[in-house]
Amino acid sequence: MNLIKGFTPNWFTVGMGTGILALDAYTLPGGPSWLKTVAIGIALFNVLIVTGLVVLGILKGIYDRPGVREVLDHPIQSMFFGAIPMALTTVVNAVFDMGSRYGAVTAYHVGAILWMINVVLAVVSGFGIPFWMFTRHDHDLSRMTAVWLMPIVPAEVVAASGAILLPHVAVLAFRQDLLIGIMVLWAFSVPMAFLMLGILFIRLTLHKLPPEDLAISTWITLGTLGTGVMGLAGIAHDVRFAFPLFNTGIQGAALLGAVVLWGLGLWWMGQSVFITLYYLRTRRLRFNLGWWGLTFPLGVFAGGTDLLYRALGTGILGWAAWIFFIMLAIFWVMVTGFTVGHLRRLSRHAAGGVERTTDPMKRVS
Repeated sequence: MNLIKGFTPNWFTVGMGTGILALDAYTLPGGPSWLKTVAIGIALFNVLIVTGLVVLGILKGIYDRPGVREVLDHPIQSMFFGAIPMALTTVVNAVFDMGSRYGAVTAYHVGAILWMINVVLAVVSGFGIPFWMFTRHDHDLSRMTAVWLMPIVPAEVVAASGAILLPHVAVLAFRQDLLIGIMVLWAFSVPMAFLMLGILFIRLTLHKLPPEDLAISTWITLGTLGTGVMGLAGIAHDVRFAFPLFNTGIQGAALLGAVVLWGLGLWWMGQSVFITLYYLRTRRLRFNLGWWGLTFPLGVFAGGTDLLYRALGTGILGWAAWIFFIMLAIFWVMVTGFTVGHLRRLSRHAAGGVERTTDPMKRVS
């Protein structure tokens, strides 16, 4: 029961980071065949992780409703409800990308069902959590961090995932409706994210860096732009299946937009690196689940770089995809090691019970 009471949605960031590592390893341009085998193993491991987290989330909703309300009312922990559909998206994409090896028809049917469930979760997150911010939370510009992006980003993550499904829809009218829906989901998220990025820039300028416990949070900006790139690159690749007459125009506009977002992502990546190095140089950072913010954002940016390379074929994008993937693998190994160590420490203190707290970084078990 202590495990259920202590469970919070930020644990889904573990599934986000592990799942995106598997997907990037599987699709890495020019990657060796053994890496694909490793990627499938990691993806299966991630299915177990996400399934276990979903079960814990359901049990918490049943047996710890006051705890759910505490999380909803907390101005930071509530943001991590957006991690649920993003973690599930890594499973959906694994089914699409890897499941075809074991039965294409079944894989795409399962993937389509999971994707539709994920659309609902992403829309609920995108509407519900901001409304909760407007009506229940106590927020202030000086306390703002990139964590505010978490409930908004899932819609564009789901949109990028839907582009994989598009070529496998048989009826043209359904393909057109699906593509319009994907574009709307993308627009549901990315313009709002741009507003928040502008506000975040002002906040960092006026109030300086976020607190130490949220030092890694700036990396989330990279995920917002990376999934935006993936969504546009996917639209550019698959628009011919829905609107062949407008293929050239939409494809060109989508790729141009993707390159613009990619360039902006490089700027935020640079700032995230500088901020992280600043904290490492000046202060001792203690591990918390927020460190998983080093993985998924970088992973989707690497995935977007991969898609741009496949579309444009320029060598610099291919090299960038490899560099970002290597960084992702190093970060994942590091953060996984810290997480395992943290779980061991928690297990040693489990006999003493779990103190309920909604502190965003202390309440991690």
